[in-house]
Amino acid sequence: MLNQKIRGQWDRLMRPIGRAIGGTGLSPDAVTGAGVLIQAVAAWLILDGRLLLAGLVSIAAALADVLDGAIAKAQGRAGRFGALLDSTTDRLADALFFLPIAWLYAVAPDSGAHDEQWVAVVALVALVAGFLVSYVKARAESLGFTCDVGIAERAERVIATIIALVFDILPFVLPVLAVLSVVTAVQRVVHVRGQDRRAT
Repeated sequence: MLNQKIRGQWDRLMRPIGRAIGGTGLSPDAVTGAGVLIQAVAAWLILDGRLLLAGLVSIAAALADVLDGAIAKAQGRAGRFGALLDSTTDRLADALFFLPIAWLYAVAPDSGAHDEQWVAVVALVALVAGFLVSYVKARAESLGFTCDVGIAERAERVIATIIALVFDILPFVLPVLAVLSVVTAVQRVVHVRGQDRRAT
């Protein structure tokens, strides 16, 4: 939803930034890889119970995730492999959010406040539902359908998770995020079904 509303304005904002960084010769693939490494640091911080710092580090990882595309466009290197790498690392980054959260709440809580196993279950539901949201879109587009619909795309999920980490409110945010992700996956399936019916 957010992607649809601000994509044009966001691209215009990122264009000069992409040109400036791209002029240094920095590879967009290197920025993509750096984003994953930064998110891995955030994952370690989550496991250690330092959620505020994990949220702030995750902001840097999210910035890297948007910069790689801007740099690729500025350098004329926006191709199919870059798109594949970006999508693949997005899934890895999602896992580096939710698996450490599940571990913190179910396996090795750092305090009584994080000793709630149900939160771990919800985190895993949110992870799987988020994967489904992305998979349905990728599969639909490979079959020639459009699938830019849904109330909880990746941008919304990342923003919500970062906020939950920074303010240590994961038990409140994760259930909402899991439900919205499931709803989004269903929305996309229904949307594609409608296109398929109109085409026959």
